[in-house]
Amino acid sequence: MSAGGQDKPACFIIERSLPLNSIKRYIAVFVIVACLLPIGVSAAEPLSFANELEAAEAFADMLERGENTLRLNAPSDFDYMLCYRYLSMLYRDAYVFEYIPSTVNAYIRIVYNDKDKHLKAEAEAERLAGELLNESMSDYEKYFAIHSYLLENCEYDMHAALNQATETGDAFSAYGALVDGKAVCDGISAAFAMICRYAGLPCIYVASPEMNHSWNAVLYKGEVMYIDTTFDLTGGTADEYFIVGEQQLSSDHQWDAYLVKNLTDDIWDNRFIGAYSLSRVGGLFRGSDKGWELDRQPTRAEAAIMLVRFLGLESEALNGENVSEMPFKDINPAHAPYIALLYKLGLTNGTSETTFSPDKAVSLNDYMTFMLRALGYSESEAQFAWESAPEDALGLGIIDGLEYDYISSLVFDRGVMAYVSLLTLTASDPNGIPLCDRLVQAGVIEQKKLEEIFF
Repeated sequence: MSAGGQDKPACFIIERSLPLNSIKRYIAVFVIVACLLPIGVSAAEPLSFANELEAAEAFADMLERGENTLRLNAPSDFDYMLCYRYLSMLYRDAYVFEYIPSTVNAYIRIVYNDKDKHLKAEAEAERLAGELLNESMSDYEKYFAIHSYLLENCEYDMHAALNQATETGDAFSAYGALVDGKAVCDGISAAFAMICRYAGLPCIYVASPEMNHSWNAVLYKGEVMYIDTTFDLTGGTADEYFIVGEQQLSSDHQWDAYLVKNLTDDIWDNRFIGAYSLSRVGGLFRGSDKGWELDRQPTRAEAAIMLVRFLGLESEALNGENVSEMPFKDINPAHAPYIALLYKLGLTNGTSETTFSPDKAVSLNDYMTFMLRALGYSESEAQFAWESAPEDALGLGIIDGLEYDYISSLVFDRGVMAYVSLLTLTASDPNGIPLCDRLVQAGVIEQKKLEEIFF
């Protein structure tokens, strides 16, 4: 092939094999095809990415929106198969991965083996996420409900495992596991991840280097853990391979630990863990129809809302009794009750006598000031100052040195805001009482949910 990949069409197939993991466990893997064919693509402008992982994340988001082609400005050393490996962990099902390597007209595209069956699997995953799970359940209970459902409703397809060359591929897809009720590890782990995606549960697909077995990685209590439903289905117990750590799993599993760590460190970083954890405990952190928007700078209004929630006063604020006494005229009615209560308590001021400037961006100093106030520390008593709020939080033991270095090194966005909020939630007030204990006592958050996240 020539350097742009466009002169001679070619098709490369990664061969599959059928090794035996043990006498009881026959593992199969779906064929991955990378077809370099000069065919029409979307007229959308190509996008630039820093690396293969960034491109894979963007493409996974597109697939979730129903789009299947990504045009990109790719450097000459862009590793398309590495991009595929990341993509398969983020968004796995039975599909062909196509790409044209070029510095001027590169694209990657997904073509499902059977689009109708893929959509039926998606619909079933969405149904199950709604029927199996509810918000009163802990993450552990949600993961276990999905795990148990697949154990009870999916049979390991031994025939497909032994006859891969003649199989149609359903057993290697989420459709096989969710609709047919028969699948091999690929279909089972793809189905598990698909249900998790509809449930809003952190989950990725993980495969062995030889791609002869697959399972799932999940985020649990801020740590990457593993679930192998196939092993529990074909010879384990109902929970022998349910939420196990890397050390335990490595006794009989092999995988590219660096690749998994690189991905999970990126998608489940401290910012994500902060937002996700706070969303699980009393909805302390919430998004909009645009999601959590972790990369956007937070506003004064958003900071005020977080302070009210951390004071345990959201219910009091929402009764709206203080709005008429507030002098600010530039506030969205949805935000007004929060800001009015803080104004009454003397915990916030405006940018003028009649304006609050709710959309103005806040800084780390601004937000740390709010969090220290939430803990009960006071500027008037010289316990901290706005100018040195992060340093004062370090001195007071609210954050440690590594946490200080981390938050100080980043642009202050909603992700950092969530992480700082999470650190504050476990910190103690001047009397030594953790803020989270105060909020449990006030009925703002549930002890069960708190223990699910932290203990």
